[in-house]
Amino acid sequence: MATRRTVGTVMAVGMLMLSGVIGTGDGQGRSEPGSPSAPLWPPVTRTARPWTRWWWHGNAVDKPNLTHLLETYQQAGLGGVEITSIYGVKGQDGREISYLSAAWTEMLRHTCSEAQRLDMSVDLPPGSGWRIGGPNLPTELASANVVIETHPAVGGERLHLTFANAPPQAVVAYGTDHTTIVLTHKIDGTGNLNWSAPAGNWTVYSVSQKFSGSRVKRPGPGGAGNSINPFSQRSLKAGLEPFDAMIAQLPTGAIRAQFHDSYEYEGNWTDDLFPEFLARSGYDLREHLPALQGKGDADEGERVRNDYRHVMGELFLDKVIKSWVDDAHRHGQLARNQAHGSPGNLLDLYAAADIPETEVFGADRAPLMAMFASSAAHVAGRPLASSETGTWMAEHFTETLAEMKTEVDMLLCAGINHIVYHGTAYSPVEAPWPGWLFYASTEMNPNNPIWRDSPALNAYITRCQSLLQSGKPDNDILLYWPERDVWQGDARHLIQQLTVHKREWFEKEPFGHVAQSLTALGYALDYVSDRQLAVARTEPSGRLRLPGGFYRVVIVPTCRFMPLETLQHLAHLAEGGATVLFQAGFPTDVPGWGDLAQRRERLHALIASFQRLPVLIVSSGAAKSRCFQVGKGTVWVADDLPKLLQNISVRRERMVEAQGLTFLRRSHPTGDFYFVVNKGAVPVDRWVPFSSLPAKVLLLDPMTGSAGLASTRGKGRGETEVYLQLAPGESLFLRPAAPQQRVSAWNYWRVTGPKQDLTGTWHVQFIEGGPETPFAFQTEKLASWTTMGGEQAQKFAGTARYTLDFGLAARIGSARLDLGIVCQSARVRLNGKSLGTLLSAPFQIVVENLKTGDNVLEVEVTGVAANRIRDMDRRGVDWKIFKDINFVNLNYRPFNAADWPLTDCGLLGPATLQPIERKIP
Repeated sequence: MATRRTVGTVMAVGMLMLSGVIGTGDGQGRSEPGSPSAPLWPPVTRTARPWTRWWWHGNAVDKPNLTHLLETYQQAGLGGVEITSIYGVKGQDGREISYLSAAWTEMLRHTCSEAQRLDMSVDLPPGSGWRIGGPNLPTELASANVVIETHPAVGGERLHLTFANAPPQAVVAYGTDHTTIVLTHKIDGTGNLNWSAPAGNWTVYSVSQKFSGSRVKRPGPGGAGNSINPFSQRSLKAGLEPFDAMIAQLPTGAIRAQFHDSYEYEGNWTDDLFPEFLARSGYDLREHLPALQGKGDADEGERVRNDYRHVMGELFLDKVIKSWVDDAHRHGQLARNQAHGSPGNLLDLYAAADIPETEVFGADRAPLMAMFASSAAHVAGRPLASSETGTWMAEHFTETLAEMKTEVDMLLCAGINHIVYHGTAYSPVEAPWPGWLFYASTEMNPNNPIWRDSPALNAYITRCQSLLQSGKPDNDILLYWPERDVWQGDARHLIQQLTVHKREWFEKEPFGHVAQSLTALGYALDYVSDRQLAVARTEPSGRLRLPGGFYRVVIVPTCRFMPLETLQHLAHLAEGGATVLFQAGFPTDVPGWGDLAQRRERLHALIASFQRLPVLIVSSGAAKSRCFQVGKGTVWVADDLPKLLQNISVRRERMVEAQGLTFLRRSHPTGDFYFVVNKGAVPVDRWVPFSSLPAKVLLLDPMTGSAGLASTRGKGRGETEVYLQLAPGESLFLRPAAPQQRVSAWNYWRVTGPKQDLTGTWHVQFIEGGPETPFAFQTEKLASWTTMGGEQAQKFAGTARYTLDFGLAARIGSARLDLGIVCQSARVRLNGKSLGTLLSAPFQIVVENLKTGDNVLEVEVTGVAANRIRDMDRRGVDWKIFKDINFVNLNYRPFNAADWPLTDCGLLGPATLQPIERKIP
């Protein structure tokens, strides 16, 4: 029969026989369900497994350690590594290898060869540390800031200016009557400008650029130098030249993808901005330099800066990101890009890459922000959307696998299907504990005690991603992002960076409010940009077709500015049969300055043409809406979007009405399937409605690999109700079951009696860890080993085995074993049978091998490393041995755990058994 735990988070060990169908605990599979012998999970690929960023400190690597570590990572369930060369380790100068040197290339070649042998892959950024650049990038091509100087001039007087260094890119005189005179051509060969001003008062502006001072951040040896100008293709090509030469020496296919980190460049100018601006905005920026600086008419200034920001974003996209992607493709590699932080349209920047990647930093988990990367992937038809996962998830040495799973589940529900841990530092076997570390990572490395149980988490992620990567997006709504509203205003800075951490540009705008309200109501949506929307086409059915799939409607949230071309295309889509919804009203203006009057007139004329059409439907009261027939389609204007979506029958997953449930829906040739997580604080034990499931539904548990046929019932509104039992933190997949598929019924449970305390003498033995192995002890009352194991236990980081012999006076067929408080993960055995690894609360599992009389329960509990590092800092051990930033805490202050209180570790209980039996809902 199909067996599973009903609560807790557990990885089953071994194989589960499912009435002739084998679902394996390691997530293996060879084909989709559809025949009696079909396995339940898709094949495990390198990409289905989680990856990790692999820091090479000082490039002080050697072949034996590279091989050993890759084997260790592969055995733990990782599918690939992303190598990043960074600063070195103090005292290891003799082992350091210069970045891109022949010796470094040989280490990389060895790594790629060993990874291939181990069925792993390798990604590589085009630079050391982060920010593309290096020692060969000259200052004149590096990141630059604009320098604007002003000089008064009076009519009839002669103005003399000397430009001793490079000549300025523009010199323009502005008169009080708004007259402009370009003077750039009057600079002679010695850098002198002599000009006799006409009558009136003038201000002469000179525009040049200077090096921003931006250099490669945290580079390894041989990688230091200037960072590229992120708006210049010429700069990018120069920055990539040494990297390209190295890549050419590697075998084809050695590197899967190049990786570009989040935007952390500086600078706001490039030497060809004036011609680029003219070509992209339709007017000469040199005629509006005072407006760029915020002088003169406020509206003109805001519009010019809006155009400037838009153009700079386009330059970063077209000249740098797309050029870098093309370069990767020429080498036969994919491109993986983090767009967040950029001063440009994030959706377009993410979509330009083969693998858009978001990130999560600390406890700041924002699924709607992660959807910028997944939306770009969905709309553009990219099969993978990745995430830098676990970056400074908590303070060092306190992070748990439970916290990582919570973060991963949030990302998976946001459409991410390629987890990359942040991260793992290369640490040679001979390095003393805690080994080599990176200052901003969750330390997912073999020296961290939590590594022992990480295979359970890795197997869980692998099963999830194997399914999620087999499907395609199945979202109904395209939510238009009014980028040009973002660029309006804010005269304090020329450049505005759209970061993943400070999200006022998103969350406090109508776009963010709509995204939040609709997802909270169970609507599935993707964001779309002007560029992406421009390639949308209307199907005869009225659906919108984009490279990545089909959508039911496009929603325009309340916005002030919309490019004329976008509104025209929305009208074209409606004429073809599409449904377009405007929140509250139409946009009121066009963005930018060039040809303003004509563009504004055409926008208003188009809106007026809508309003002259017959109104098909009018509703009044608190929720006003109007519907216009436009060709074969409709254009709606509505205050209450949720009510309107309900009226036009856009799918809504009502499961979210049950507080705590969140979901991702994907399409598949065998039918839509769901990933569902209980992120709430209370168990779910009820019928749950689904909009797109048939009567026969298969439940798959990604933590155990088990599966079974769900109890379902039909209900109105085209929904199928499925009975779910999900403890807080648990997740399930729901997918259609093939008619001929033979799978046992899913096990549902009900309580049949009170909890029974497991009493007796617990034998506690420390089995793995350090710095020393504490003495074993016995206890009848469970508590943290720091209070019961003596002084050695207060310094210990690792694993202890808790063994209890207990008797049962009467036979119990099935029971729920509850371990109570576990700090922080546990492997469980009962009567010699492994039951799995529990990662998070509630630490509960169904047991069915209890015996009348004597039973033996063994629980191997692994704690975090906090107490061991606390002891080292209290004793002044010099383990923080890294160059550059060395090792810092969450607040970027020098790390010191000496004053930390002791952290609870071990089995704290109480441990109980509660009789249960199978039930049929």
